Amino acid sequence: MNEWPLLVFTLLVQASVGMVLIGALGGYWLRRAVTAEQRFLALRPLMLLAPVLAATGLLASVAHLGYPLNAFHALRHVATSWLSREILLASLYLGIVGLAALLALLTRRAYPTLLLLGGLVGLADVGCMAGIYINSAVVTWMHPNTAVAFYGTVFTLGVMLGVVALCRRPVSLPLMQRLLLTALLSSIATAAAHWLVTPGYLHFMAQAVQPVTLPFDAVAAFLRSAPLRMISTALLMAAIALLVLLLYPARQRVTVLYRGGIAAAALLVLLAHVGSRYAFFMLH
Repeated sequence: MNEWPLLVFTLLVQASVGMVLIGALGGYWLRRAVTAEQRFLALRPLMLLAPVLAATGLLASVAHLGYPLNAFHALRHVATSWLSREILLASLYLGIVGLAALLALLTRRAYPTLLLLGGLVGLADVGCMAGIYINSAVVTWMHPNTAVAFYGTVFTLGVMLGVVALCRRPVSLPLMQRLLLTALLSSIATAAAHWLVTPGYLHFMAQAVQPVTLPFDAVAAFLRSAPLRMISTALLMAAIALLVLLLYPARQRVTVLYRGGIAAAALLVLLAHVGSRYAFFMLH
């Protein structure tokens, strides 16, 4: 598998988008509960980490190109190319979240509206990412299942990382519970979407004909990746179970353990998405 730069790119940018969205939501929840200074301190780790993740992902994608200095030429085909649209929106997304972080550091105030704008642009960018692969020549990618997987990373991995970043500061227990419940519901919705699309995807795979121009059988590669995909699903289910346990009142009495449990759930989600994304790129 020689697509590590793209694996890093897709995971980091999609996770960054999810972080920005949960950061915007958390910022609005904090508006009336704490002072502007306290809200800035609570959001600062997230606002700094999100653009770093996005920038690292973009650098990884540029490293994948044979001639990185020619990457800007792709912008000439925005009207017809999913890749051109993705590059444009990714650059715009990074600019918005970077601006939000810079303004926050300069003024010591959080800007959840600017984060929300960046998150919406990021969602559009993820849609363009999915469009690139759905319209590729790899039969196992040419299905809405690809978009479900990409948006799933936003609303599970990104949201969980955002919750971890927000809960690093001494925020109130009710806010931690609200953030945790949001992460749980988001993860359950993502898993449900995956299960709903899977029967149609498997039927599509059964009827698909591998293009003769590809150097190997992507359908056979998909079947070989089944154990890794099953392990990734099991890790995600374990993370969801841990989130449910953390919402029990008895778990909330020891704040250190509570935060440790949130971090453990985030790690499980991270491992699940690294595994599933590795399986995804094994098909190329």
